[in-house]
Amino acid sequence: MNWKRNLLSLSLGTLLLGFLSGCGNDNLREAEKPEEEKGKCKVEECIKQIEVTNSLEELNEIIGFEAEKSNYSETYTWKLNSKTSIILSYAGDSPILQATLDKEAIKSDQVDFSKYSEMSASLKSGKSFTYEEVVEIVGGVEGVLAGKTSTSVRYTWVDKHDRTFSATFSTNANGKCTVMSMR
Repeated sequence: MNWKRNLLSLSLGTLLLGFLSGCGNDNLREAEKPEEEKGKCKVEECIKQIEVTNSLEELNEIIGFEAEKSNYSETYTWKLNSKTSIILSYAGDSPILQATLDKEAIKSDQVDFSKYSEMSASLKSGKSFTYEEVVEIVGGVEGVLAGKTSTSVRYTWVDKHDRTFSATFSTNANGKCTVMSMR
């Protein structure tokens, strides 16, 4: 009889534990919801709308709030959420705009980096690629604009294995790739 009572207690305890841990699932679901972005646009859209020639006031207006200025340099940051931001910094008088992207949000199963080594070798030997050619090589997937200078734009792709490929293209007449990397 004692073993029946122990079995009944164990069953009731398991059932109670199941009910209690089931309540915690709502909290998990809350944590899984995407975080709201501060400002007028998502980081991927904001970086498309702004230019390195925009004034700080114009950037604040486009993004939707004032940037935080670094105490140590001429660097301004618009933190859109805990994973994304836009950063304006200066290399001398040349402005550099960069987007910090949420890799999970831009990840694609269609991206194919199998030809990265060939592309990298070609670039080192003097052959280059346009943005359109790189899009075709990586599986027809458009990159996400991740940076701008007065002479270049940088695009980023993320594959299903969380590998990140970035390519920088000149904004002059030939529009060719000048730098590429994969992490």
